[in-house]
Amino acid sequence: MQNTRLIQFLRSLNQTEIKQFNDFVNSPSFNKNKNLSRLFEILYEYYPEFDITVLSEEELFKIIFKNERFEYFKIKNLISDLFALGKEFLAFNIYKKDNRIKEKFLLGELHVRNLDTAFEQAFKNAEKQLEKTNVRDEQYFLHKMDLQFELMSYYSPKKPNVNFHYLQERLDLFVSHSLITLLKMYNTMLHENNQNNYNYDMKMFDNVMDYLEKNGISNNPTLEIYYYILLLEKTKDEKYFYVLKDLKSKYNDKIGLYDNYMLYLHMDGYCATAYNVNGRTDLLYEQFILAKENSMSNIPELGKILYPDFLNEVKKAVRVNEFQWAEDYIEKFKDNLTEEKENTLDFCYGYISYKRGELDKALDYFSKANFSNFILKIQVKILLLQLCIDKKYYEQADLMIDTFRHYLSREKSILDSIKTSTLEFLKITSELIKMNTVISDKDKDYKIAKIKQDIENMSGNRFGMKLWLKEKIVDN
Repeated sequence: MQNTRLIQFLRSLNQTEIKQFNDFVNSPSFNKNKNLSRLFEILYEYYPEFDITVLSEEELFKIIFKNERFEYFKIKNLISDLFALGKEFLAFNIYKKDNRIKEKFLLGELHVRNLDTAFEQAFKNAEKQLEKTNVRDEQYFLHKMDLQFELMSYYSPKKPNVNFHYLQERLDLFVSHSLITLLKMYNTMLHENNQNNYNYDMKMFDNVMDYLEKNGISNNPTLEIYYYILLLEKTKDEKYFYVLKDLKSKYNDKIGLYDNYMLYLHMDGYCATAYNVNGRTDLLYEQFILAKENSMSNIPELGKILYPDFLNEVKKAVRVNEFQWAEDYIEKFKDNLTEEKENTLDFCYGYISYKRGELDKALDYFSKANFSNFILKIQVKILLLQLCIDKKYYEQADLMIDTFRHYLSREKSILDSIKTSTLEFLKITSELIKMNTVISDKDKDYKIAKIKQDIENMSGNRFGMKLWLKEKIVDN
């Protein structure tokens, strides 16, 4: 029973949860089957790995049912019942953590039981707790709407034809909840449209945006932020980037962790596009400040860091010569890397060394980085090629260009846009090498002018290729 659903469930529980499940299984309120308790007791001994290949159904049956004759379906049903109890435990745990659901159900029960004093006190307590939060997101309005509904249901039979305002309040709360929810969905859809060219039908988008423009949004931080995120994504107008920058500072403690992170991602994405597509460097420091403010140190509960995110944070710092911050970041969070740790560290230290002008050290680090991810493979190949040209290893660079071209034609998973920009880079790099090794002095000015024109016509600055080429042609 090594990979049964029950074992997979038990493996998923952390130390606190497994102890809570032990209490759950042994509580007569949730389980009165002693055989289920005994089955869990046996399995609990194998926590957390649950390496129980030696424990067959027959052996389990013998331990639990003693001298009874083995019945396959009896032990199978017991295992299935324990897994079902596990699912109940997960649902119960979520219920315990969700004050909104608990308060809603409690008020409903107090109401139907005519426990008026208890209802009114419970409502006041729930409302008081809700208003203590600074965050006014869709969950806040949903919770407030639930409480308001229970209050309306409570008073309507007692004072009919008096409390008409409750319905208006409920509609207002519903509209606020719905608007935030819609903007978040539009935000995700628009992002997928831009990134993956998936054409969503964004129903009512224009109507919602018109409504917000006419009715105002300044009374709700979450709504206001997502409204301007959508305007930034839709129009690409830089004024909305700076509006969001101001709102980020103004509402730092008034929006939730997830919404703060989404705000960071969109602002960071705008800066990345300015650099990768338009070759702009004026937003690089803005991008670093965003990374610094949204570093993993501010979100410790996430635990692990994906290696592409890790090295991108380092790159943002290094591009603006914030070497100490980059090195501190590496040291502080390197143990949070769960994959490609050595490759990631080699890349990061190589990137720092390169920017500091320590070419031999950078060459050594990048030579050791061997990612499975094709985008990172391409970045490493580009950096190694740049280093070879910087060190005037032109013969080696020529061989690298030829190998690189074959890799691009062979690797089918590379996006066409990346392939195009990289092939442009390789073509111009090859011309640079020829200019330094073959072209006579009398033809050099013409060749430089031609290369400059080719650089300007490049489709983008992905991985900083265009800016590096501009630096190299100036050196000539």
